[in-house]
Amino acid sequence: MFLPALAAAAVISTSYAAPAPAAASVAPPAEQAVLVDCQVSGANLTDCKALDADGAPAAEAVKLAAQVEVPEAFALANPGRIVIKMNVTP
Repeated sequence: MFLPALAAAAVISTSYAAPAPAAASVAPPAEQAVLVDCQVSGANLTDCKALDADGAPAAEAVKLAAQVEVPEAFALANPGRIVIKMNVTP
């Protein structure tokens, strides 16, 4: 009688195995701030250059800066070049 009870207990204990560990969470890519020097030309920013980065982050920051639309009042008040900070995810 003792052996069948022990066998049954062994079967029950193996069916209640510990849960699998949770999958490692993937951290979102960190943002990188890039300073970009641009010419204010009407409603657009042109001739943009990354000042403190190179490679993919610099290219992404310049691409984003080229898409910025400048309000007319800002362009009139700030002729010439400006430096802006673009947050990019390399």
